Amino acid sequence: MENIQGELLQLIPSILWFLLGLVLIILFYRPLRYELLPNLSGFKAMGVEFSFVQESIEAAIELAEKSPKWKVEISRADKERALSRARNHLSVFKGAQILWVDDHPENNLNERRMLRQLNTEIDMVTNSEEALRILDNAKYDVVLSDMARGQDPLAGLDFLQKLREFDRSTPVIFYIGVIDLDKGVPGRAFGITNRPDELLHLILDVLERKSY
Repeated sequence: MENIQGELLQLIPSILWFLLGLVLIILFYRPLRYELLPNLSGFKAMGVEFSFVQESIEAAIELAEKSPKWKVEISRADKERALSRARNHLSVFKGAQILWVDDHPENNLNERRMLRQLNTEIDMVTNSEEALRILDNAKYDVVLSDMARGQDPLAGLDFLQKLREFDRSTPVIFYIGVIDLDKGVPGRAFGITNRPDELLHLILDVLERKSY
């Protein structure tokens, strides 16, 4: 009997710790269930999401560098800088509305995939007329446009001029194949580039300004 009592006494601390743990679980179940766990799962989801973003921008860079006429060269440091900035500002992209105007949407498939994985919403059109009609009735955070369409090498500039007749504020970024840096940024455009990493920076510049 004394042995049994002794064993029971030795078990008391373990039983007390078990009861204490049970009480803590009961008291903090709701905060754990509704606050901590969703945040942890969101962080995990964000990490997985960004791995796809990285794959998409790397694919876009690889395609741009392969095209001899585009003459794109992007250093590892530049690529890492763009990826790091996007990683640190994921929340800025969420829900951003983008209209992309390009008569060859297959050329920017990787870039659109990258932006969609950053939780932006993209509407794609292939001509200026449709883009202007949409912009006359809806607001977008940024418009991305090519320059040459069909037989018109300056279709993008004509589109920008017509847009500014009724919309002076929506930022327009030209994303083109061949670029002449000596000409600079077209008037009343936010920016111009043929590099996927610079496109990411320019879009972030627009969205960060809107968030303040």
